[in-house]
Amino acid sequence: MRRRALLVVAAAGAYAAHRRVFGIEQRACWPPPPDAVTPEEAQAATEAFAGTHANDAALPFAWSTAATLEPWAEGTNFFPRIFADVEAARSSVHILMFGWREGKIGMRMAELLERKLAAGVEVRVIVDNMGSKPHGAAKEMYSALAQAGAQIEVHDFRDNPGRVDHRKLYVIDGAVAWTGGAGIEDHFEDGRFHDVMVRVTGDVVRQAQAAFLTSFRGHGGTLPADLAHLFPAPADAGTTPAVLAQVIPGGFVAAPDALREQIEGARERLDVMNPYFTDRDMVERILAAARRGVRVRVVVSAASNNGMATAALKHRYSELREAGAQLWEMPNTVVHAKVVVADDTVSFGTVNLDAWALYRNSEIMILAHSAELAALFEERLFEPDIARCAAGVAPSAPADRAKSWLADKITYYL
Repeated sequence: MRRRALLVVAAAGAYAAHRRVFGIEQRACWPPPPDAVTPEEAQAATEAFAGTHANDAALPFAWSTAATLEPWAEGTNFFPRIFADVEAARSSVHILMFGWREGKIGMRMAELLERKLAAGVEVRVIVDNMGSKPHGAAKEMYSALAQAGAQIEVHDFRDNPGRVDHRKLYVIDGAVAWTGGAGIEDHFEDGRFHDVMVRVTGDVVRQAQAAFLTSFRGHGGTLPADLAHLFPAPADAGTTPAVLAQVIPGGFVAAPDALREQIEGARERLDVMNPYFTDRDMVERILAAARRGVRVRVVVSAASNNGMATAALKHRYSELREAGAQLWEMPNTVVHAKVVVADDTVSFGTVNLDAWALYRNSEIMILAHSAELAALFEERLFEPDIARCAAGVAPSAPADRAKSWLADKITYYL
């Protein structure tokens, strides 16, 4: 009886652990509700935020506007522009980053921020413990930055089992935001990883500021009593419809819901670039788009840094091709960008098309309605990338087919 009781307790514990780490929660998050936070309400929403945990910062944001949206592919293009914006900061630099390591690029950013702190600029940082190693290999870099006056909060997956903060966001002077898939790491600069970062100005930046500051407070960070200087009215609010959408553990899935609506709305073209494309629901929606006559192009790595995720998608290659989708594999780099272009609607940010990003981790993206932006992504990303790709081919060797079949069956865990 004692042994049976122990087995029951162990099984219950294993089930609870499995559910906590691998569980998926979803609640209605899209479209933005009537009380969603507008740019004009961003400061007040931040001041009113009383959350005590990172997961409390699940603000729904209303549709807003952007003045400029500038996508830049490859670290050799976006890093100099990000550094230039940080160098020009006069009031504040806020960085939310999954991966900020102690390499050449990471140290350059840390040293620049130390100089800005000496000049009186406020610096606040949120980094993920797993992605940035602030208590491990990168400890010396973060210690020096903290000693210089930066306020640094760390998202620790031990406090949020199985969940990482995968977001990448810069907000500079409350006026300029950058988001996309790239960490502050050397492999995004030297060509090993292929990614996109987008520079954003306009009213939506005030909402990005609220997203950062509520997360900062949720992690235990302190903010000044007067936040007005962090929420300046933009010189140009812009006219491009744009919305900031996130994933926050606990069931807040505005970004995946927005992506589903975006894909379903495609009538002429659907371009997808993503490193981990395994979620069954998303695959089915893209299949449906191809079957209704939409020109579908999917760009992935020839060899990614996640072999099982690659294998799972390859299992669906034949089905996607039969539906009319084009599959393109890029050689000699890890395709890490997360971009969807559906007709003239564009989404970009940190959301991978896998279960971890869509339902479990903290993620962020911006969705915009803009024919001009769609054309820029075509010119700067999809057109040159597809030109250097080879057509994806379904696995034919028995061992490869078996691996792909198995990977497809465990996508819930990938």
